[in-house]
Parts: sequence; structure tokens; C-alpha cells
Amino acid sequence: MRSITFMNHAGGAAKTTTALNIGYALSVAGYRVLLVDADPQSNLTRWLGLTVPDGPDAKLDTLYAAVLGPAESLALPEPVRAHGMDVIRSCLDLAEVEPLLPGQVMGQMRLRAAIRTLDDRYDFVLIDPPPSLGQLATLAVLAADDLVVPVPAGNKGLEGLSGVTRMVATFRQVAVPSLRIAMMVPTRVSNTNLSRESVEALRSANVAPVSSPLTERPSVYPNSQLHGQPVAVFDPRNAAAAEIQTVARELLEVLGEVPRAETRS
Repeated sequence: MRSITFMNHAGGAAKTTTALNIGYALSVAGYRVLLVDADPQSNLTRWLGLTVPDGPDAKLDTLYAAVLGPAESLALPEPVRAHGMDVIRSCLDLAEVEPLLPGQVMGQMRLRAAIRTLDDRYDFVLIDPPPSLGQLATLAVLAADDLVVPVPAGNKGLEGLSGVTRMVATFRQVAVPSLRIAMMVPTRVSNTNLSRESVEALRSANVAPVSSPLTERPSVYPNSQLHGQPVAVFDPRNAAAAEIQTVARELLEVLGEVPRAETRS
């Protein structure tokens, strides 16, 4: 099992879009996939058409249960199914982790420990944290074997890259020596000189392997989200579906995995 966190502390990087749709592509290819929504905004949960947990104990249906739940039973909740994947949902109350986690013994490593107990159930655990450098993002990064960094085309994406690399270097030094950026994914790429130049600059930075780009498509992504479906389910003939499949295949190659034959359409 490999745990992969899709990480960028800046908003607007298409992080949730990338994590969810690559997760679905891996699932279609025959891998057992668990998606973990670690963002209180619950964008991944909603995109999959799932109900956001509600009520006084809603947070116990999220990763909160594994990091701040009852001490005698720290574990992830039972996932729900969506489009052939298992999903740990999120809700607004998950934000309580931010002020409560500091001071907990080995608190920032608890999500990592909980995920390791699932080794025989999944091939991939994909984590979607909030766009921040707070406690939830730290939990998600420290739970990972590998990081995938979506980088939006343009100057903003390149400027934010240095913050990502510094954060990874710090966590590698103090907590997880094997942590690495497995791949960077250019997102929101358009047919402009600035966009093309930013992708080339990303490749020239030599921080990590750079995938094929995901093109900005202002119709298919919002509409698939509105319908609660991955892009390849909502519009399988759209060019975006082929781009996502290509990036998923490139990720498998970077990870040293042998791609499997697709098991369903």
C-alpha cells in the first residue's frame, strides 16, 4: 500500500480535482483506492455526490476519529463507497483539529499510524488536505509515503513552489526521512505563452518529475462536480478524461508500479 498526499498550500491549484480524478483512474485500472478528505470545506466529499456528515457527532465520521477520538479507539471510521472507491468523508467540524491537535502526544503522526493499519485493504490511499500549512495539512503530509504537488500554470504557481519544497525538507529532516515529492502536475494549463513558459520553468526547476499537463477546462470540471461524478464518469469522451488517465499512468511509472488492465468502463 502507498499513501499519497496531494499537497499545495496555495488555493486554486486544482488539488481536489487532481486527487479525486486520479483516484478514480487508479480504481478503474484495478487498484483498491481509499480517498481521505482532510479538508473541512468537504469539496472532495461533495464532488463525489456524498452526504457531508451532520449532527453532534459528525466529526467522528471523519479522520478526526483517528487523531482526536476516544483514546482507547483511535482509528479511521468505516468508509463509504462512491464510484468504486472507498471514501473517508469530511465536514466543517473537522476544523476543530487545528486548535486541539497541538500538545497531543505524537499527535501529528496519528493519521499516519491509522492509515498503516489498512495495509491489507488498499493499494493506494490518496489524501486531500486543505490549502494551508496548518495542522490538517501537516497530518496529511506526515501520513504520506509520497507527495503529488499540483501546480497551476502561471507565476503564482511557480512562486508557491518554494514554500512547498521547504516544508517537505523540514518534515523529511524531523519526522519522515523517506518523504519525497513523487511528481508535480501542471494544472489549469491554457494555450498562452505564459502558461507554456510556466510549465517549461517547472520542468527546468528539477524538483521532481513533471507529469503531462491538465488543461484548464471551464466546462467539464465544474459540471462533473455539479453531478457528483468523476470526469471520466460524467463525460468519458472528453479530452480531460484522457489527460487524467495519462497523468495516472505516469504516476504509476514514477512509483515503479506495473499498470494493470482496466477492469471497468
